[in-house]
This record gives sequence, C-alpha cells and structure tokens, in this order.
Amino acid sequence: MVTLNTTATNQIKNIFKRPIAGANAMQEKRYEEKRKKNMNMGYIYLVLSAVILIAYSILFLYPQLNIYMKASVNLDEINEEIMNYDNVILPSLEEANTLHKSAYEDEYKEVEDALSIVFPEDIDKLGIVSRLENFATSINAKNPPFEFNSMTFGNPEVVNGYTILPISTTISSSKTNFDRFIQLINLSGYIKSEIPIRLMEISNVSIRYKGIDEKTGEDKGVDFTVKLNAFSR
Repeated sequence: MVTLNTTATNQIKNIFKRPIAGANAMQEKRYEEKRKKNMNMGYIYLVLSAVILIAYSILFLYPQLNIYMKASVNLDEINEEIMNYDNVILPSLEEANTLHKSAYEDEYKEVEDALSIVFPEDIDKLGIVSRLENFATSINAKNPPFEFNSMTFGNPEVVNGYTILPISTTISSSKTNFDRFIQLINLSGYIKSEIPIRLMEISNVSIRYKGIDEKTGEDKGVDFTVKLNAFSR
C-alpha cells in the first residue's frame, strides 16, 4: 500500500490548477485579433462619420450659413423698402388717390350739372324758350334770317317715368339756318357738349320754300313748322 504525504498531494493539485501554456497563448492571440478588429471597425466608423459630417456641412450647413450671413443684409434691404414705402410710396399713393378723388368729384359735378340741363327735373318752359331764342339770336346775326314766329306748348304727358312736353313752333329761316336748327336738335341731350342742350326730338316738320327774289336774285329761305318733344325727369 502506497501512502502519499500532504506535500505531494498539494503539488498534484497545483499542477491541475495551473492553466496550460498553449491555451493561454491561443486566448491571447484571439484577444489581440479581436482588439485589432475592433480598432479597424473604429477607424472605419470614424472615417464614415467624418465623411458624413463633411457631406452634411457642404450640402446643408454651408448653404444655411450663407443664408444666415445674408439674412442681415436682406433684413436691412427690407427695412429700407419698408421705410421707402412708408415715406415715399404710401404718401404718393394717398396724394394720387386724393387727386383722383378730387378729379372724379369735379367730373361728377360737371356731369350732374350738365344732366340737370339736358334732362331737368322739372318741365321748365321758360328755359326752353330762352335757349331757343339765344340760338336764334346767335345764328340770325351771322346768316339772317332766323325768326321764331310763334311757339306753343301742349299738355305734358308722363311716359315710363319721364315727362314729355309737346312744343309747336313756326320759324322763318334761310336754308342754311334751317340745317343749323336741325343740328341743334340732333345735339340735344349730349352731356359732354360745350353748351349742353335740353333733350328734345322732332316729332314732325313741314316746310314751305319761298323761292328766289325776282328783284335781288337772293334765296328767300323757308318757312317751316316744327313739332318738338322736350323731355324731363
């Protein structure tokens, strides 16, 4: 029977507890390879991160930086435009608007005044007589004769909201002045005429030609009877 002492027994246990030399070498090699692999991956990630950062800077940060740098300049320009609008453009617009409004009011007043003559609110028989006599006087002095022999008014008649006043008149005139009288009636009611004329129309006209004076050889002119309608509101 073999008996082992305590010292021998501990030595045997220590032998089995110590790691094998070859196993340690393999473990260290694997650790080194893993470390190198991790370092390489770290370099790759670092390079990729740098590339991405550069690309991001070029594609986004640089344009945004330019915009930001120009923002103050653009803001100054906008402020100048606002000041120009407040101090120049807006007052000019207000002045132009005032001028246009004043011109419009003047034109409206002119139209209103002319309308009160060509299409008055009342019958105004006296105004009709005065206007025709003024016309007769103005052309009789240039191309005689032109004389109203008579003028009568009929009863006013309301039609479609406006009033028609019948007028009958007999006139002695030269042929030239007869044509001028017809032109006067044709121009009546025209608001923008230099001398507005009461709105009238010829409903009937009859003419008698007097012939030629045998002694002087001059045209004796015409006698004509005209029936007119004068309009009012």
